Amino acid sequence: MYYDMCPNTICAIRGGGSYVANSERHSYRMTALLTVRGDGKKLPILFIIRGEPGGDIETNEFPDYPPEHFYAMKKKAWMNGIVWKYFLRDVLKPDIENPSVLLVDNFDLHVSEDSESIVDEELGSELCALPPNSTSHCQPLDVSPMGPFKQHLRDLWVLTKSTATTAKEKKLVMINRAIKAWDMITDDEVHASFVKVPWITRIPYCLF
Repeated sequence: MYYDMCPNTICAIRGGGSYVANSERHSYRMTALLTVRGDGKKLPILFIIRGEPGGDIETNEFPDYPPEHFYAMKKKAWMNGIVWKYFLRDVLKPDIENPSVLLVDNFDLHVSEDSESIVDEELGSELCALPPNSTSHCQPLDVSPMGPFKQHLRDLWVLTKSTATTAKEKKLVMINRAIKAWDMITDDEVHASFVKVPWITRIPYCLF
């Protein structure tokens, strides 16, 4: 997820240029981990912020971030084993009401022995890894909500004029934009994404 979320298509005067000034390639980036349940519920977002774990950003900025969501620090803003365990225990676990099946892609961290152990022993659930290169067809979040979510991000980038200048202000803009886009995804849309993947409907309690 980037601070500058340029639209995929733009309108231009015939014969004129179609250059977009802001580029995602050179924009500030963070990761937003989205999770949904088979009953249509959306879980809080886990934001992975780029920076030094335990540094000034985590100490001085995290208290100002929206409290209903979760935050972690990594140098390159990518998922790692520590953040994944934090997600399982602090983000996911409170929303597991019954023994469930957690659908994940086959990323090494997601299917590690530690991950399976936490899901089984601490969450009382089953970890199910999807086959390689199948997420666009078998992963409910990719089948339906992810496309509209990204489009909402781009729409909000166009419609909302940001005056952010500092790194902290830009992070807050990105976080609030993602929260608004996530709120725009309805429970019915989430539930429908599971219906579109027929084999999943046979699993009583399914999360992704």
